[in-house]
Amino acid sequence: MNNMSRLHWALVAAAAVAALSGFAGAASAQQADDDRLDNAWADAVVDQEPILTASQFAKLNNLAFEAAVTKICTGYDLDQKKFADGLSDATYPAPGGLNQDEMKQWETAVYFRLGTTYGLFLAEGNAKPDDFCKSADDLKADSTVPNVWK
Repeated sequence: MNNMSRLHWALVAAAAVAALSGFAGAASAQQADDDRLDNAWADAVVDQEPILTASQFAKLNNLAFEAAVTKICTGYDLDQKKFADGLSDATYPAPGGLNQDEMKQWETAVYFRLGTTYGLFLAEGNAKPDDFCKSADDLKADSTVPNVWK
């Protein structure tokens, strides 16, 4: 084999190693995130109207997660008062300047989003309950993070 052929095969081998390493890294990153329904989340929120602030959406997502935990994980019960208070906090302040019909539409949109998020968390949790409940356990163990469980 001449030097040019050796160089060619060395480059091919190096390219194959680099490609396989990249593939393994991508597979590893995907594996770490396999519990999430990324496409469903994207479809659910891609064209959502700005009915809430980013902080309010985060609070609503937390409520949906914590409610889903009570359906999937043992040892978790929803505190109805804490949940209602959390929902009030997540949706305050409501947008100003809305008439009664517009306010009803806004409330419906908020509850629709909460239900969608709750459903996605139920799907993710039921697909990988051990991982899902471990996340709940970690959250519950963090005394700095409020939750709506009893």
